[in-house]
Amino acid sequence: MRVPRPAPLAAALALWTLQPAAAQPAGPAPSGTPRLTVVGRAAIDLPPDFATVQIGVASRGATASVALSDNSNAVARTIAIAKAMGVEPRDVATSAVSLSPAVKTVRGPGGGLDQQPDGYQASNVVTVRLAYMARLGEFLRQAVESGANRIDGVSFGLRAPDVAERQAGAAATRDAMARAAAVAGAAGVVLGPVESIAIPPRGDGPSAPMATMRLSASAPARAVPIEAGTITVSSEVEIVWALRQP
Repeated sequence: MRVPRPAPLAAALALWTLQPAAAQPAGPAPSGTPRLTVVGRAAIDLPPDFATVQIGVASRGATASVALSDNSNAVARTIAIAKAMGVEPRDVATSAVSLSPAVKTVRGPGGGLDQQPDGYQASNVVTVRLAYMARLGEFLRQAVESGANRIDGVSFGLRAPDVAERQAGAAATRDAMARAAAVAGAAGVVLGPVESIAIPPRGDGPSAPMATMRLSASAPARAVPIEAGTITVSSEVEIVWALRQP
């Protein structure tokens, strides 16, 4: 006995597949039962609830000791500002430290250019994770006033990205169910039991783009304007249904 095949789908519904079981992995439905595979998609936008900023100091001095001492003092003031704003010690970490001879370019008597020693240069960058988003601009301003002269990047994130991903996954599942019902209705068939549900693997977690800024010690004495925007969390769910005639 041959199982009736469903009517062909319209070209506008070509994003979904309706085909015999021979082309699908084995499932609980009897052999020859047609199946419908639908991919549901969803994306939600959420405001970030923390910011990560890389801020540092680049210093020069006549000797290595002077350059490093001036640099360390400025970095210590920046860290003190962060802690005064309620940042936990675990949310402040040194990212990079460097000390190297500095050179300057001079023109010789014959008109040629030459490199000559010019003291030492020291650099120290700390990463600060700030949960008080409203104080981010004020923190940057105070850090610059205390001696910081590098802001290598500001990024935003979610403290509970898994919760947001579950919400997006549930929305993607509802989208797949609505799409499947529409396709089945247009094809004149009835959705049977769900045979499989798959979530494609994801890459890195949701995050907002990183903004890079350079500030000088002469920046205006006001909070640095920062717009965090929103973080988009997306999800896809693939669901396979067995089909039957009405």
